[in-house]
Amino acid sequence: MVEREELRDVLAKFASGVTVVTSVDERGFHGVTVSAFCSLSLEPPLVLVCVANYSQSRDLLAAADRFAVNILSRGQTFLAEQFSGQTPLADPTFSRVPHRLSAGGLPLIDDAVAWLECHRWAVHDGGDHTIFIGQVETLGLGEQDDPLIHFDRTFTELSWG
Repeated sequence: MVEREELRDVLAKFASGVTVVTSVDERGFHGVTVSAFCSLSLEPPLVLVCVANYSQSRDLLAAADRFAVNILSRGQTFLAEQFSGQTPLADPTFSRVPHRLSAGGLPLIDDAVAWLECHRWAVHDGGDHTIFIGQVETLGLGEQDDPLIHFDRTFTELSWG
């Protein structure tokens, strides 16, 4: 039997990028930090994100038809912490979050490495998480090249050379 904490310790050694998944509803903007993000398919263009079932963000994302994935840059640790609940959460207007609106009205975080705007394609059970699959509608690259990394339960940066 695999013990939960042992699994967490092993998986913490897998470095991943850090994203903030944003959506909008009648109450305003929402965002959640997600490190479980990956490309799923090129034809059609699909990505997936996994969100914990106990998270309020899971319910907000489940109700949204569209969402954006913002790939954070190395200088955006505060935003990763803010959207993971480690610091005070963003208000529904994102007044403390540098952002702009996509053509589709979704908040895109300024200075992110890249972003993808998605239409919800499918939702699947993933144990204690929910798997959201999005079909990419629009995307773009930011001016930053260095991504924020999550490794060994902490945010860090890539080391070159």
